[in-house]
This record gives sequence, structure tokens and C-alpha cells, in this order.
Amino acid sequence: MAQSVRLRPVNSRQNALVKELREAFSRGRTEGGLCAVEGVRMIEEAIRSRIKIHALFVRASSATKSDRLLEQMGKHTETLLLPNEVFDSAVDTEHPQGVAALVKVSEPDLASALQSAQALVVVAAGIQDPGNLGTVLRSAEAFGASAMVSVEGSVSHWNPKVVRASAGSIFRLPLLKSNSGEVVPELRGRGMRLLGLLAPGDKSALRERDGSARAPRWIQECNLTGSCALFIGNEGAGLPSALAREMDEFIAIPQAKVESLNAGVAASIALYEARRQRSAK
Repeated sequence: MAQSVRLRPVNSRQNALVKELREAFSRGRTEGGLCAVEGVRMIEEAIRSRIKIHALFVRASSATKSDRLLEQMGKHTETLLLPNEVFDSAVDTEHPQGVAALVKVSEPDLASALQSAQALVVVAAGIQDPGNLGTVLRSAEAFGASAMVSVEGSVSHWNPKVVRASAGSIFRLPLLKSNSGEVVPELRGRGMRLLGLLAPGDKSALRERDGSARAPRWIQECNLTGSCALFIGNEGAGLPSALAREMDEFIAIPQAKVESLNAGVAASIALYEARRQRSAK
């Protein structure tokens, strides 16, 4: 018997779960800590990562897509079959993939995320493009980062476009939202070096705390084997000046004559270099 018989038909856009799905897609996260994901692959990534599936939503014309997912759902998980127009009204994409889910996510506290003796923490400090932030998340997991912190000015890491671009890494890498006024003292208190990844062409960041100029160090010349935090700033402007003054060192990526590397690519190169050095140690 097809698994789709388990789906409960819901026809109203005002259904409480449908409204929560719409809220999660529009705001990134509901007040109850639920986030939205779309597509068979991303939902399976959540299941594989042991993320609790709060509810599954299936578009009427895509009911057959749900059979594989329903086999992996606990018997107490809500599973809803929605008319096409109701499903489309709740999801984020222009061309819906036919299945979506509300997942329950938890956020670690900053102290527990920094417990590793040789922690490598990525701090998103003004990354506004969801694709870039998703790429940073994906690379952070791939190259062994301990955690990722987003501070003011960055897009929410639960933005649906960030979730898609992360390709599942968002479910496995410890993530938290904080502010620079809290993060900087916590990192310093743990003896971590604060490294600012310099945006190409950004000269305003190259200042000591007393205002004197300083030059960045090429990334391959910087020791990334110890406990450190890598700060990634805005795609165009780099780090905010107040935060830039807190950096222990700036690092830069040698490149040919191109306008710039975007934040996702630059962060990925820096994380790879940190992994390379740590593996060789």
C-alpha cells in the first residue's frame, strides 16, 4: 500500500501548521524554533542529521514524491496533503518542489560551541547574500570548523536560501546568533586569536586600535593551527570599522587582477588553508 494514504488532507490556508510553514519561510524561524526546508533532498539531509521533523507538507500534484520520505517519518509526525494553491502560498520558491517540512532546531550556547581545545570558529559579520552564507556554512563543515556565529548585519542562517545553499551542512555544524559585543570578549577570554579576512581593496580596515596603519599578512604565511576565529565581513565593505579594530591580525588571499572574490569563495579558501595547516601539523 502506498505510504501516501498516511497523508491528512488539509484545504485551508489558515490551518495552524500551514501558517507556521508560511511564517518559517518568510521569517527564517518561528517563535517556537521551527524552521522550514523544501525538497526531498534537503528533508532527507535533515533526517540523516537526526533533526526532528515536526510536520511534512505535500503538494497534491506531487503526492508520489512523498512515499520515500514517509517511510522515514516517525508515526507521530504530522503529514499533510495540501491543494497545489495552498502549498504554493506557503513555500518560498517560485517553482515549488512539491514537498516541504517544518523542522525543530536547537541553538547551542556560545560557551559550549567553543569547547574545542583548538577551536576554529567562523564569525559571519555582515554577510548579507544568502548564497554566500550558505557556501560559508558548507565549507565550514567540510574543512572542520568547530562552529559558526552570525552577528549583527548578517542574513539569518535559517533564511530558506541559506538553507538550500548549505546543502545540509546547516543541520550538522553548531550555529548560533549573537552580537559582536558578546562574541569578542568570549573569544578573547578563551585565548583565541581574532583574524579578519580582508576584503580585496578594503583599506579602511587596516588600522591598529590606536589608528595607526597596518598591513595584512598573506594567508599562507599566517599560523592557523591554533585556536582562532575567522571573521568574514560584508561582501563589498568588509568588516565594520569598530569590529575591525578588535582584530589581532588581518589576512588576505593573493589573487590575480580580478575585481574581488565573493565572501563565500574567500572564506572557503581561508578554511581550506586552515585545514591544510592543521592536517600537516
